[in-house]
Amino acid sequence: MPGADTTAAVETLRARAAELPDWLRAHTGRVVAEGRRLAQLHETDPLRVQAAAWGHDLYRHLDDEALLCAARDLAIAPDAAERAEPILLHGPLAAARARRAWGVGDAEVLDAIRVHTTGRPGMGPVALTLFLADKLEPAKVAADPGLAGIRVLAERDPIAALLAFLDRRIMHYVSAGRVLHPLALETRNWALAQVTGDGGGG
Repeated sequence: MPGADTTAAVETLRARAAELPDWLRAHTGRVVAEGRRLAQLHETDPLRVQAAAWGHDLYRHLDDEALLCAARDLAIAPDAAERAEPILLHGPLAAARARRAWGVGDAEVLDAIRVHTTGRPGMGPVALTLFLADKLEPAKVAADPGLAGIRVLAERDPIAALLAFLDRRIMHYVSAGRVLHPLALETRNWALAQVTGDGGGG
């Protein structure tokens, strides 16, 4: 169960988020609210979701050079996809900095921050809730109405919503000729196994 450490993480990461550019601070606030809503629906720990939501995009505003420089500073070795698309590093960087410099020790919070862009097979309820809240917050749905049905689906079946989102995202990236991180494909296949019952739990 979360306790004082998780409450401290919420306050620490919220203070860091207050320093973000206006557009990103507004998005982060919407993700916090959406995460809280989904956590309540699915009996997921709302405090951990809130902490992860405040921390998830703390490196999102940096350009490619700054992201790669931060990775070097934090001894994170980018993989091929991250070298091609350094924005993929923003979650791992935020998680590493939160743990090493800001005293955040909650493993579920850190994992949720780390994988909120790609997902990962076997992701836990906090990570799953943050992923969906980040991708399906109201402004993103307003900008892309095709997400509306997935947002409704997330209210009753989060893993099915994860699968639907990743199917849509992967098709879009492939058609646009964009780099796709292998973890996104692995997460899609894991979600498919959960939905179809083929492959057991993760």
